[in-house]
Amino acid sequence: MCTSRPKAPPPPKPDPVVEQQQEEQKQQTTEKKKDAKEKTLQRTVTRLRGGSGRRSLIKGSGGGMGFYNEYLS
Repeated sequence: MCTSRPKAPPPPKPDPVVEQQQEEQKQQTTEKKKDAKEKTLQRTVTRLRGGSGRRSLIKGSGGGMGFYNEYLS
């Protein structure tokens, strides 16, 4: 004999206060992620640019194009 299963009751509606808190939490985490991404990008750009100092011609992305080379005519 086949008996039907009782249907599960629908989940209760979420509390508006809880929904608002969850939304704020999501916004905060996305802001933190944005900030972290921006900081990482800035570090990468700074690293690629090299810097001032003795080794800047070697480290820079330009590769010392302005440096005098006697073999380049």
